[in-house]
Amino acid sequence: MEDIIEENMGLVISIVNTFNPKNDTERQDLIDAGRIGLWKAIQKYNPKKNVKVCTFAWRPIRWSIIRELRRRNSCVSLNEIAEPLTHNKERIWELLPSDTTDQEKEIVRMRCEGYRFKEISEEMQEDPDVIKNKFYKLIRKLKEKHND
Repeated sequence: MEDIIEENMGLVISIVNTFNPKNDTERQDLIDAGRIGLWKAIQKYNPKKNVKVCTFAWRPIRWSIIRELRRRNSCVSLNEIAEPLTHNKERIWELLPSDTTDQEKEIVRMRCEGYRFKEISEEMQEDPDVIKNKFYKLIRKLKEKHND
């Protein structure tokens, strides 16, 4: 099994490169996540079905990488931004840009309380992708503000 993994690490690396990692540490983390996806795919792979390993494995590799990226972009990143600046997560509201809407504030509140995007979207009667986009747009604003 290790031989098959090593033979297909080029596939993992090429998939990782499509996500444009920001630095070597993130690249290595995504490669590790992709390797886990490859390992899971190889466990389910059936050579009798006449399908190449790379054709069978690219989707589990990609999803494993996406899960790692989602894990990194959870509400923890919002708290990581607030913590060095305030040492008090209750003051995070002071960090939000002045143009933050009430709906965006509610999304942040619910997300920090552990709600998932699907649950938030059901509560607000809005598409989950719209909720995600608003949340991550606000995260980017906070990061830019923090970096200034």
